[in-house]
Amino acid sequence: MDGFKDHYALLGVAPTAEPDVIRAAYRALAKRYHPDHATRTRPGAGDHMAQLNAAYAILSCPERRYAYDQWLRQLQAPAPHLHKPVQADTPKRPAAYVSVLTTYDRRGRLHAYL
Repeated sequence: MDGFKDHYALLGVAPTAEPDVIRAAYRALAKRYHPDHATRTRPGAGDHMAQLNAAYAILSCPERRYAYDQWLRQLQAPAPHLHKPVQADTPKRPAAYVSVLTTYDRRGRLHAYL
């Protein structure tokens, strides 16, 4: 798993983001890192743009995105032998989930709202 980059983190969107949000994030980042515009100001822009293209290719197709999400869940699942036994008197609490809304302004800057 060397060199693994999360496609959602690369585009700056949440895993629950709508397709329109993913498209807007990709377009904003593409304007910033496109090699025709950013090679002088950002030396690694071509490599970063290639990563953005790969991430968008997976997240823009519903079938590929579903397969990618399943693969991420398998990576994040702990090994079965590492689970601690749950005690009966321990009350179960729902997992805390923080929703994050990310947007981009005209200059392509990322804004995150909790």
